Amino acid sequence: MRLLTRVGLMLLLMLQISCATKSVPPDRTVELPADDAFIDGQYIQWWYWNGNFTSENGLRFGFQMVFFSIQPNLMMAHVSLTDITNRTFQYETVTRLMIPKKALKSFDLAAGSVKPMTAKGGAGVDRLTAVVGDFSYDLSLKASKPPLVHYGGVAHEYKIGGYTYYYSRPKMEVDGYIVVDGTELKVTGEAWFDRQFGDLEEIIDTGWQWFSIRLSDNTQLALFYFEEPKAAGETLLVKYDAEGNIKNYASDEFDLKVLSTWLSDETGCKYPIEWQLEVEDQSLTIVPYLKDQEVRPKAGARLTPTYWEGAAVVTGEVVDGEAYVELHGFCDSSVNRP
Repeated sequence: MRLLTRVGLMLLLMLQISCATKSVPPDRTVELPADDAFIDGQYIQWWYWNGNFTSENGLRFGFQMVFFSIQPNLMMAHVSLTDITNRTFQYETVTRLMIPKKALKSFDLAAGSVKPMTAKGGAGVDRLTAVVGDFSYDLSLKASKPPLVHYGGVAHEYKIGGYTYYYSRPKMEVDGYIVVDGTELKVTGEAWFDRQFGDLEEIIDTGWQWFSIRLSDNTQLALFYFEEPKAAGETLLVKYDAEGNIKNYASDEFDLKVLSTWLSDETGCKYPIEWQLEVEDQSLTIVPYLKDQEVRPKAGARLTPTYWEGAAVVTGEVVDGEAYVELHGFCDSSVNRP
């Protein structure tokens, strides 16, 4: 799940226009790789990547890229890069009146002119390029585990209204190049891909903590933790182990504790910033590499919501790993807790 809440009058007008075209969940299941493509008739949909890579000279980075498409013709694209070694965070955002290119079993997404970002691919073989802040990169991603299809591949109807289709490719091998201070460096790493589509208007108007966790034993965890009581029943934790076994946990079968918070000097938004996740006999501590990985509206992209999205390290008694965390709705007093 991704962002897009209360993003301004223009988006609200777009949503009102498209309400007339919304429908009940179609009688279908997730079909891959066909559903990697832009899907006509889906109210809101997105393509999202995050991951970590290391350059040939030892520099470490975290990255995220996402493209949103909203009926009838609104596109938003965000990209961010965390320089873990030098402790900096940079991002770019673009908003355009357009729809993605239509392709068969694949996607071809592009946004931005001065600092362009692109995503092309499908069937678990993707290429991402971006100019972000002082850096540019060209990454090739290839899935090394089968897709993780959520909710059995059918439409999940939210109790608060709307529905979603949702799948992930939680382990993708990364290789490519990053340009640092004019020097092109080879990089290798690992990434996560998320794809959602459906009637997502109600659920994106909530606050959540979302985690993609990649552990050293080739286990991946997806955690969607909803803050607001109206959406608490939608909390989801999925474990995908090295043998390909998938296990879903009910909200009373795990515990997520917030260990500390961080207050943004720029926006006044207060975010949880350190966590302990306990599930079965495993306890994992999740700590961001940088506290300030907050995305804020920029000139030319004022519809961008303020949110936190960043790279984190995971430690445990038996395994460790890395994670990406998304914090949405914490500038709203109804979910921004002390």
